[in-house]
Amino acid sequence: MKSKSASSWSAAKSEELYGFKRWGSGHLSVDDSGFLNVQPLADGRGIRALDVIHEAVGMGLKAPLVIRFQDLLRYRVSQLNEVFRKAIKQEGYKGSYRGVFPIKVNQLREVVDEIVAAGKDFNYGLEAGPKPELMIAIAMHEGANRLIICNGYK
Repeated sequence: MKSKSASSWSAAKSEELYGFKRWGSGHLSVDDSGFLNVQPLADGRGIRALDVIHEAVGMGLKAPLVIRFQDLLRYRVSQLNEVFRKAIKQEGYKGSYRGVFPIKVNQLREVVDEIVAAGKDFNYGLEAGPKPELMIAIAMHEGANRLIICNGYK
């Protein structure tokens, strides 16, 4: 016999409970079997997070794991810059948007590399606080049109 709570479960209730619609930007959902799905491009195509975990375990990796979806990083950088391009065009703004990624948010090389690569067409730069971040920004700087914002005394 099913308990009352088990019989009233639905994917929609799980999505509401976790608030994916409020903060997931279309990248997270729960499928009909109750599994978490990730859609890196927010286009409906996705992968079960559990399948990624099973593949990692099959490769001999052990918990704890950090699972990073590089396509999601690339998509969000592109989306952010395209929104600014559209707003600038619609409003007839004569300036330009020159965004930067604050390295303090995530200093892992894989993340910064992906964001720098994704921002290439947008002249997306880097923002550095302490000296180690500045060293990262200088080492990864590509192109005169990409900003390096240096905050603080070095």
